[in-house]
Amino acid sequence: MVGFLSSKPVNKVVVKDYPEIGSVTYKRNRRAKRLTLSIKAGTEIRVTIPGFLPLKSAEQFVLSKAEWIKEKKEIRKSRSPIVTPETGYCTKLHQLAFIPIAGESVLIKRRMPSIEIYYPKTWNADEPLFQNAVETAIETAWRAEAKALLPQRVDELARIFGYTYASVSIKKTKSRWGSCSSRNNINLSIYLMKLPDELVDYIILHELAHTKEKNHGPKFWEELNRVTNGNAKVLAKMVKAHRTGL
Repeated sequence: MVGFLSSKPVNKVVVKDYPEIGSVTYKRNRRAKRLTLSIKAGTEIRVTIPGFLPLKSAEQFVLSKAEWIKEKKEIRKSRSPIVTPETGYCTKLHQLAFIPIAGESVLIKRRMPSIEIYYPKTWNADEPLFQNAVETAIETAWRAEAKALLPQRVDELARIFGYTYASVSIKKTKSRWGSCSSRNNINLSIYLMKLPDELVDYIILHELAHTKEKNHGPKFWEELNRVTNGNAKVLAKMVKAHRTGL
């Protein structure tokens, strides 16, 4: 563990096992702003440690969340794999292609119209590492599609309905589908690509409406109804049936 808490923080991985919750992977990231804990596909537990925060402090945090971790792991165990080579998966423009290879490395390549996943042939589809590769591949497709399609669609809808905006940014945002800054910079999540086209347009129009009305008051909904044929509330309810992320 030498160097993990050196005077010059570096990215380093430490794996520890705990009787209650199993294996936890700690990774120090000098660019991280806060301690984060996540349970990836399957039941893999990952912790990102920022700056000079001691490993012991990160461990104490993880152990304080033991009950929550066990609950989440049980939920994940009861779920079927997200995607397998047999089920396949298609995004709006891509299809996943599974290619078993010798060795232990994973490689993901985008070759339109495919996202190719090269994975060790010894892996099973329900293994966490396999599902992590699937998640990465799907997000690779969504990111490429979002960058190719969303800015163009924002421009089209802005022209149709008479909006003016400053810029469009595509981000891997899980907290919200989109946002509009005080300077009319529009941010859209790559996860919009999992939504039906009708709801993608609704989210874009929602953010464009914010270029005129910055809050969610009556005037905002009046404006949004103007550009959605009076269906703003209905479309908003439909969006709530979906979640960002995988």
